[in-house]
Amino acid sequence: MSTHTGRAGSAFPPVPLALLLLALVALFTAPPLSWAKAPVSGTHGMVVANHYLAAEAGLRILQKGGTAADAAVATAAVLGVVEPWFSNILGGGTWALYYEKKTGSVKALDGVGPAPTHATAEFFRNPDLSAYGIHQANVPGAWDGWIQLLKEYGRLSLKDILAPAIELAENGVPVSPDFAEWNERLKVEIASMPDTAAIYLKDGKPHKAGDVIYQKDMAKTYRELVEIEQKNLGKGRKAALQAASDHYYRGPIARKIVDFSKKQGGLFDLKDFESFHVEFVAPVRVTYRGYEVYACPPNSQGITQVLALNILEGYDLKKMKRNDPETIHLLSEAQKLAFADRFQYIGDPKFVKIPLDKLLSKEYAAAQRKRIDMNKAMEWPIPGGIDTRDLGTTTFHIMDPEGNAMAVTTSQGSNFLVIPGTGINMNNRMPMFNTDEGNPNLVRPGKKVRHTSNPSMALKDGKVFMLWGATGNDRQPQTQLWGLLNIVEWGMSPQESVDAGRVIINTFPLARHPHPVPNTLEMEPRKFPAQVVEALKAKGHKAVTRGTFGTMNMIMVDTRTGLMIGGAESISSAGVATW
Repeated sequence: MSTHTGRAGSAFPPVPLALLLLALVALFTAPPLSWAKAPVSGTHGMVVANHYLAAEAGLRILQKGGTAADAAVATAAVLGVVEPWFSNILGGGTWALYYEKKTGSVKALDGVGPAPTHATAEFFRNPDLSAYGIHQANVPGAWDGWIQLLKEYGRLSLKDILAPAIELAENGVPVSPDFAEWNERLKVEIASMPDTAAIYLKDGKPHKAGDVIYQKDMAKTYRELVEIEQKNLGKGRKAALQAASDHYYRGPIARKIVDFSKKQGGLFDLKDFESFHVEFVAPVRVTYRGYEVYACPPNSQGITQVLALNILEGYDLKKMKRNDPETIHLLSEAQKLAFADRFQYIGDPKFVKIPLDKLLSKEYAAAQRKRIDMNKAMEWPIPGGIDTRDLGTTTFHIMDPEGNAMAVTTSQGSNFLVIPGTGINMNNRMPMFNTDEGNPNLVRPGKKVRHTSNPSMALKDGKVFMLWGATGNDRQPQTQLWGLLNIVEWGMSPQESVDAGRVIINTFPLARHPHPVPNTLEMEPRKFPAQVVEALKAKGHKAVTRGTFGTMNMIMVDTRTGLMIGGAESISSAGVATW
């Protein structure tokens, strides 16, 4: 039995965490390296995550006999410790897809919370009122989402599941280059909140890569939730887990959040938390060349990826070279149409009517195809087709030994804002709402924001073929679309797909307020020759090159043999853990 995890494909067996941390401190003092990770495969179970300590934690849970659900919560909890500006199981929101082997079914978990009681469009139209602060947070839905997942599909206790995160938060984690970069970028905001600054600044200055950071209040809160579960085990496992959720939403944790919110001029009321419950929902599904492709439904933006996929099914992409101007133009135009529909139709389905069946139909895709001119790029405004700043996110994927699988994208936004005494880092999702009357994503009390988190899953003949996801708000469905096509159309391995050059369009109102429309086509430098960029400009694209953007991770499964192959972002702290 062995594990393979870490940057650049390093491999090591399980070791005591304290020794691992000492080694990692030395590793993180160097800048990130940009070589490719070695291909990693396994037969029993696999976890791919945006940080290899999280992947290692998830694998530990699988090796203890846990399910994909158990491992997912452990992985997410550790990610909240090692990259706290991106996600937090107690402060953010989560969308996930769960495949249950025994039934062959796929469910979507909507772990996104609503806007607070006192949220209004008028408030967020005022930039002086809506700047950095607790009022940028919606109700954190992730914790109840994880609890409902464990009640439905889990096996282990919170005591086992949260142990790796508690250990890391208590004993310290090394600051990665990414961590240090975001710490520097948000230092002014961090300094404005004393309890946040006490953790995320060192002598009033941002932490440097290689520093060790301690999050003892976070560890204390995790222990508190474990104790509540343990005290209630006599009532049964599910009741004990629910008690841990109630302790948050209908107990002292919610009261601390609301008290802090009121002191800071925030928008929360206790009833926002007391009435909140997460539910499983039906995913969005399309077929593509014999594969079943699943995405999260609205309020998620997951439909954007599959709308573009439906359009592209009408083209013979295998005959087109991936990095040719014609291919890039085609994929860009298909995605522009998909994002136009996102803007015009997608919001919280409890507040707006969404013509999902028509949007997802092959007939609609055929009509959309006719709108693409292979010689001319579209620019915004692009009407919907039916006649009637980087935001922080993290993504991970799990296959357990029983064949159950999860694709997860969880996010709080790029934010450092700690609730005093809890260690909980709150989300800043409210600026993702729109403030224009008539927009389906218009902010309203109790309404869920159009969430950018949208993990993906593909089945072949009823078996898991691929789990994948990306980071970077509007870039997520775009990166994921390319990720699938890299494998299905152009025969890449998971690692090749993850490392391939990325192209991102911005020809639509971006997700974050004030929703600008750059009308640009961004390309990673050094991965596309100058003549390709110039050819795209000749078609009318405002093509620009810029540094790397976003991350992607994935698992591909050989449906004949069950062999799992992982791909993790080479230029980040992502890793694959398997055995």
